[in-house]
Amino acid sequence: MDTFAALSSGKRLLVVGIDVLLQFGTTFSGLAWAETRRSDHQSVIETWPASFGRQEGTSSEKVPTQLRYTQKGIEWGFQIPASVERFQWFKLGLANGDQSIVGDRARTSDGLTTDYLTELVKHLMYTLEQKIGNTTLETTPIEFCLTVPAIWSEAAKDKTLKACQAAGLKSKTEILLVSEPEAAAIYALQGLDPHNLKIGDTFVLCDAGGGTVDLISYTITALHPTIKVKEAAAGSGEVCGSTFLNRRFETFLRDKLEKLPQWDEEILTDAMERFESVIKKQYLPSTFDQDGYKVPVPGLPNNVKLGIRRAKLTVTPAEMQDIFEPIIGSVIKLVKNQISATKTTVKALLLVGGFGQNNYLKDRLSTSLPKSVIVMQPPNAWTAVVRGAVMMGLARANSNLAAVGLVSRVARKHYGIELSILFDHLLHDASEVHWDTIEGNYRVAAMRWFIKKGDPVKEGQPIDIHCQQAYLVSKGRPQSLSIVVYCDDQTATAPVHKTKNSRKLVILHANLATLSQADLDKTIVTKMDLKDYYQICGSVQAVFSSASTKYMLLLQGKSYDTVTTEYA
Repeated sequence: MDTFAALSSGKRLLVVGIDVLLQFGTTFSGLAWAETRRSDHQSVIETWPASFGRQEGTSSEKVPTQLRYTQKGIEWGFQIPASVERFQWFKLGLANGDQSIVGDRARTSDGLTTDYLTELVKHLMYTLEQKIGNTTLETTPIEFCLTVPAIWSEAAKDKTLKACQAAGLKSKTEILLVSEPEAAAIYALQGLDPHNLKIGDTFVLCDAGGGTVDLISYTITALHPTIKVKEAAAGSGEVCGSTFLNRRFETFLRDKLEKLPQWDEEILTDAMERFESVIKKQYLPSTFDQDGYKVPVPGLPNNVKLGIRRAKLTVTPAEMQDIFEPIIGSVIKLVKNQISATKTTVKALLLVGGFGQNNYLKDRLSTSLPKSVIVMQPPNAWTAVVRGAVMMGLARANSNLAAVGLVSRVARKHYGIELSILFDHLLHDASEVHWDTIEGNYRVAAMRWFIKKGDPVKEGQPIDIHCQQAYLVSKGRPQSLSIVVYCDDQTATAPVHKTKNSRKLVILHANLATLSQADLDKTIVTKMDLKDYYQICGSVQAVFSSASTKYMLLLQGKSYDTVTTEYA
């Protein structure tokens, strides 16, 4: 029984949101779930395995995205003891097959991701069984909604989906892939006081996490019966999350103390723990002790020059400011650019994500932005992404459950295909022209952009990529058709011809075996070289969603759900 049949018959459906932050740094993953029968109640999983062989023991809204391989098996998250080596900075989606190295062992990003997701899914199913019972769990359909950073490439997203499948994430419907800032925005917007909202209000959301900082902006287009919004500007983002504060602090410690004979990695671990758990979260220059910040460095002798006394290192306010400033400055620049891109008055900035809870970041943004922009930290900021993922999954299952409706997004790139078309001296570069002996005319290779950067893209509305290909009849029946889709996120105005900024996005492969011989025979034409060709005309239909694109082939007036994708 499919999702909609299950809903119409009154049966339960579970929707699970998965927020797996896998890109850089000491990041965390989150799980949340809800039932369609109680769509207003989201349950965030807050109990995690504390040691190997245990299912519970540690309470937290999220779990560290970390792995350790032992003779007993895989340790993950909070199971990993302090001060031991671990895999933690997964770089998913890099086309060059990145490896992570711990000790003398190297593992691929894909393998690490699959192993981590496998453990996460095991814990998810254990938790659901405890909450709703094994019998109910076995008979209740589950749909999954997975969040990814908005700045990830399509290839990285595709690898994420494959890792989920390899990890045993199974559902009767496709895994819904959504961007982290969009999920967070859906959650944050539905929590705003409706009495203070009006049509035309524009909000910018900053999802500042451990690895990435993503910006997205929305303008309200309707308030009743539910809030509807359209994206106000193309989203933006960079890899400048709070993990880079950790890295800068670690570099500072190593540069200052590593040459001391008593220095070791355990000292570094203790110092980093203090920075992560206290200083980074509470840092506010106006309220902190102006004499400096005390960091434990057990085992190091007193050293007046270095600022060490009684196994504590004093980090001066100027040194701490130097650690924070480049990262805070990058976030402020991103926010200002996003506000400017909306080309309208922004009512408020909504700060979510782990880094988004940082009071110093909030204060700096408040003083750096126009006074008319209210800087807000919505409730549940750390879990806003995974809560929003659940809401988006519920909306897909049943549109009546949508708390916030998204009308349209703004394209971040130009998308198009390269076609051979008739030469037009008013449009085309003369150096690109060539004589086509088959068609009997002068032609050029030119881009046909079916979406241009900055264009509004309506939610769920198909866009056709028209094309045709000719195959010599004498060579036999054609077996496949391949189309390369290009994108360009660098050029402001879509170029007429392919440039160095036009990169391959995806190769679409269509199986022509589904065309009957009778349909093929109807396509035969005789061209200027007096040879017969199968001239197959049609289009590839693309439907753009939050963080994914679906393709369907339309040939000779018929739909063929036979398009496979190969991401470049």
